[in-house]
Amino acid sequence: MPYKHLLVPLAGTASDLRALECAAAVARKFAGHVDALHAAGDPRDAIPFVGEGASGALVEQIVVAAEKDLARRSAASREHFESWAKAAGVSSALVEPAGSEEDSIMHNGRFSDLIVLPRPIEDEAIASTVAFETALLETGRPVLIAPPAGPTDLSKPIAFAWNGSREAARALGAGLPFMAGAAKIIAIVAGKNVAENDAKPLEAYMARQGLKIEIARADVPTIQAGPHVLAEARRQGCGLLVMGAYTHSRLRQLVFGGVTRHILQHADLPVLMAH
Repeated sequence: MPYKHLLVPLAGTASDLRALECAAAVARKFAGHVDALHAAGDPRDAIPFVGEGASGALVEQIVVAAEKDLARRSAASREHFESWAKAAGVSSALVEPAGSEEDSIMHNGRFSDLIVLPRPIEDEAIASTVAFETALLETGRPVLIAPPAGPTDLSKPIAFAWNGSREAARALGAGLPFMAGAAKIIAIVAGKNVAENDAKPLEAYMARQGLKIEIARADVPTIQAGPHVLAEARRQGCGLLVMGAYTHSRLRQLVFGGVTRHILQHADLPVLMAH
């Protein structure tokens, strides 16, 4: 299925433009439409973080500050969208619903084919991670992570990470529209516990899709495979990496590292993820 309807949640930060540029490349490939989403938010959502013993004056100050921040982010989101839309040359619209960012991503994401987000950066890590996890875990849609720099070139080779998991299988299905017509597709088989006989079924499945793949093995524990997957994708000159996200529990990945966390911190190419 081609990706016809793309959703790009905007945060009013500089990384908005990276996500929009990445979405434009996908929209051009599939003749698709981009909806840029910025939720108005509610300044009263800041109140629970103040604490039960806060005075009325302090609560009012917090709400006023939150209102100013929301207005600033809304204005920045509109500016980013308008400057991008003039040059993008793709069908697009700005959507500004009432309500929280999480609820808006969840609702609008379910009516999209693909959600495009920037890779979280240090100054925006918490907000970016919340948006990413909402998109990935609450919409049922694949998520494309835009790198912090460099053009999106979908004509380059494509890699997909395989560890035999349900998430990897879903990601592979989500990546097939990108792989159609690709000059080179690399299957990075990562994990000591991945069956040796996975290669032949993978090759047979892809052949039935009219696609030929090359197998590259990373003989490391699956949860430590992130650096090896990225290194192989870089070595092959890939323009897109396809992979499953949160194969292990999020808590386990938070404590011990993990592939999803590593990729979100270090990927320098677009990454298509599915859960």
